Amino acid sequence: MFRSYTFTFDEVRPDEKVLMDYLQIPDNDSYPLVAGIVESTFAALKDSREIIGGYRILDYGDVVLQPGRRISGYMAGASEIALFICTAGAAFTDLSHAYQQNGDFLEAFVVESIGSATVENAMDKVQRCLEEEMSREGKKITNRYSPGYCEWPLSGQRDLFAYIGDHPTGITLNESCLMQPIKSVSGIIGIGDAVKKRPYGCEICNSATCVYRRIKRKTH
Repeated sequence: MFRSYTFTFDEVRPDEKVLMDYLQIPDNDSYPLVAGIVESTFAALKDSREIIGGYRILDYGDVVLQPGRRISGYMAGASEIALFICTAGAAFTDLSHAYQQNGDFLEAFVVESIGSATVENAMDKVQRCLEEEMSREGKKITNRYSPGYCEWPLSGQRDLFAYIGDHPTGITLNESCLMQPIKSVSGIIGIGDAVKKRPYGCEICNSATCVYRRIKRKTH
């Protein structure tokens, strides 16, 4: 069974501090330069009904994926695995494309950043729902890990989606294994009595574009 959750934009829209991280804005004095674009984007997307995510839980031994040595190690102690997908919907991409066609590239960048932060906020909520569900059963969960990061090839999306099966999110894969809508995330979360949640550490991943790497850099 695929457990799904739908959110309004107001429930998952990013706050100013998070947006500054995504936009790589160095200080509060610089934020007013994009504040108007942010507010107009919020207004344009306030009625969005496309933000949806969820997961399917399977026995760990029934799932054969190739996430790499490190992620596999972080699944140690797992008896089950949650395969998740979540999307902020196509509205962000449509709005960004409209700005780009008009040559408004700063506006497009801001919209893309809001979309990235929004889908992560939505997935945070989905993950909390999973954690609460498992806690009631006396189980713990790991962090979430996605194809394309931490040595897990993006092509791993194919197997991941095959195991997820039918779902109501509307997310599909193209031939390059990129998700559509673009502002979507997918991956795995380990479940078990002895699994551990670990701080995200940049030493496990060589990606220079990883959101967790950017945030860590700005907070140290």
